[in-house]
Amino acid sequence: MGDFLKLGTVQYSYLWDYSLEDALKEIKALGFRYIELMTTPPHFWPPSFTKEQRKDFRKLMDHLELELVAINPTFLDINMASPNPGIRDESVRQIMEQITLAHDLGAKIIVVMLGKRHPLLAPPVETVWKRFAREGVLRCTEHAERNKVIFGVENGPSLFIDRAEFMLFVLKEVKSPWMKIVFDVANAFMVESVVPALDLVRDHLVHVHLSDTDTVKWTHSPIGMGGIDFAPIAEKLREMHFSGVSILETTHAENPKWGIVSSVEKLAPLGWRM
Repeated sequence: MGDFLKLGTVQYSYLWDYSLEDALKEIKALGFRYIELMTTPPHFWPPSFTKEQRKDFRKLMDHLELELVAINPTFLDINMASPNPGIRDESVRQIMEQITLAHDLGAKIIVVMLGKRHPLLAPPVETVWKRFAREGVLRCTEHAERNKVIFGVENGPSLFIDRAEFMLFVLKEVKSPWMKIVFDVANAFMVESVVPALDLVRDHLVHVHLSDTDTVKWTHSPIGMGGIDFAPIAEKLREMHFSGVSILETTHAENPKWGIVSSVEKLAPLGWRM
């Protein structure tokens, strides 16, 4: 099969019914080493997460022998591409707080979706970038560089940056060695062919999200519950000599453990290992 691909998970499915510590303990019990944290309430609210709590969290991660690869604020409300300057300013402020949190917790990457365009009257990507998103993204990237945290631009359907070509557009505009690409397989599947898109961003790829979906309804289902063929994706990542971590980003709150375990069982024969 060749080199193994590193596999980790998020704690997102545990958000509502588990404490953060209990979620981490279960993830450890499942055999994981690598983790990405959704730094969103009720598990996290950076402004109220004190210096001492941040130190205690790092001690907990060391005790559990978990490696924090990335943090992900989620982006239901954050929109650095909004035409509304108040929303933009607040979004930039929160992303900068999250970058500081990533530094304090020892995470290498912050995952960032740059924002949304109006779904009924969407201006071109270049227009949104120049008029709304550029200034804030540059400020956040500079803050990431100061904190030695990688600013990972993620693709998302119906958002400002939904395709591989637009992620590359932003990277070429920013020209920072601290800006890289986070490729979400399920998000890409909604708008483009996954393997060619992966190939397009190969030189900038730092992190991968794995979940399943079909093209009728966008989901982040356990692997095998959608229409994505993960075999050619694994083959492409190995051919690229991808050394980062692929993170299970399933949202299966009714049975988080099953959603994760069943996904691992589907991915292991393809070369992913915890």
